[in-house]
Amino acid sequence: MKERPKKVLGIVTSLRPGGNSEMLARVALRAASRRGAQTDMVFLRDLKIEFCDGCLACVFKTGTCHRQDDVHWLYETARAYDGLILSSPTYMLGAPAQVKALVDRSVGEMVSGAGRPAIPVGTIAVAGIAGWDYFVRPALRQLGLVFGGRLVGDVMAFAPGPAESLLDSRLVNDAEELGVAVLEDRVLEPPEGVCPVCHLPTRPPGTVAPGAAAEDLPGHSAGPCPFCLHDPRNPDTPHRFTPHSLGHFMADWMLPTRDRFLARKAEVKAAAASLLETEVGRRRPEPGLREESDGREEPGRTGRRVPVGGR
Repeated sequence: MKERPKKVLGIVTSLRPGGNSEMLARVALRAASRRGAQTDMVFLRDLKIEFCDGCLACVFKTGTCHRQDDVHWLYETARAYDGLILSSPTYMLGAPAQVKALVDRSVGEMVSGAGRPAIPVGTIAVAGIAGWDYFVRPALRQLGLVFGGRLVGDVMAFAPGPAESLLDSRLVNDAEELGVAVLEDRVLEPPEGVCPVCHLPTRPPGTVAPGAAAEDLPGHSAGPCPFCLHDPRNPDTPHRFTPHSLGHFMADWMLPTRDRFLARKAEVKAAAASLLETEVGRRRPEPGLREESDGREEPGRTGRRVPVGGR
């Protein structure tokens, strides 16, 4: 029987068509396609993504989110692939708001996705200039981990103009290598001083006092990674984002908070009532005073996957 081709999905978080993060994702997928992969893309600009409202019904009641949008579809779609390429631009030091919204909405998805095998994930982040990219990489890696992924490598690009990154042969080569690594489930060697799980520095720069010992310098950690909690002293201990760790987090912390709250519910309501009775003005726009639409059409809300080759 002929073996089915592996499937690699690119998820582009940028709302701007044709930007650098989209183009480099296409480069990575093209490289995977040339090696025989089936490749598709999802654009977050095609999806309806609502914010988490913190109700925690997904944990304590239904097991699913009450929001009627495309987030569950996206998580389920991603789980059907053998590898993921996640790409993001940088807006004011970090990833776009829709990336954080997806991470926040992952709580319910952790429950439904528990026990599934991890899939290889590669990330591509783009900023206009170095120094304005500090938070984009952690956000993108966190998204990959909550998708149930195992990070195999990343590309960090600096290119201010749309699609300008395509003129940098080094970036194009890096994106191609990342696409092949995801397809082959092959971990690219992270630089020294980077956590092997989340590929972030094990300690933020500037947090060590002058004269500290070598093992206390940035990039060297005597303890767990502050982001994913991978502990180099105990490499077999599950990191923060494994199904095992997330399951313990749910069972040992989140679920017990319900009974604790219910036991103090009357006390909490009484304390809140005294504040809610205080007169405080509430400001919001009056109907009809908002600026008129500029006439541009809203992006599609179909949740479509767009083939990019490799069929």
